[in-house]
Amino acid sequence: MKKTIIALGLAAAALCSTMTVSAERLWQYNDALTINVGEADLKVDKNGHQILTFTGVEKIEGGTNTMTYVYDMTARTIQIKEFEQETPKIHYTTSFNPAPIDSPNPVIQERAAMAQKVYEMVMEKKK
Repeated sequence: MKKTIIALGLAAAALCSTMTVSAERLWQYNDALTINVGEADLKVDKNGHQILTFTGVEKIEGGTNTMTYVYDMTARTIQIKEFEQETPKIHYTTSFNPAPIDSPNPVIQERAAMAQKVYEMVMEKKK
């Protein structure tokens, strides 16, 4: 019994040491929005489009908004593929259509600039 408890303790310690999250992987975009750049995914899809997917978590009063962004660098679009709002009283999900990054809409322009910065950080990590 004692050997089992020691073995479990050592296994738990080893597991915890491999599960650490590096603070440098988290990017505080603004006071409310945090992006885990370490989990950003850059791929080329079957049509040859270079696609960056990343998730941002925004703190709101009483909960969070979680947004999964898709930045199609080839088509020059940005999209919130999944938007989830979670509070004690609300659990809501939706999505938005891709929008051109050269849109005159300042919200779209800001999202595109944010996505470009995430892309640059992902590329810097690959060096």
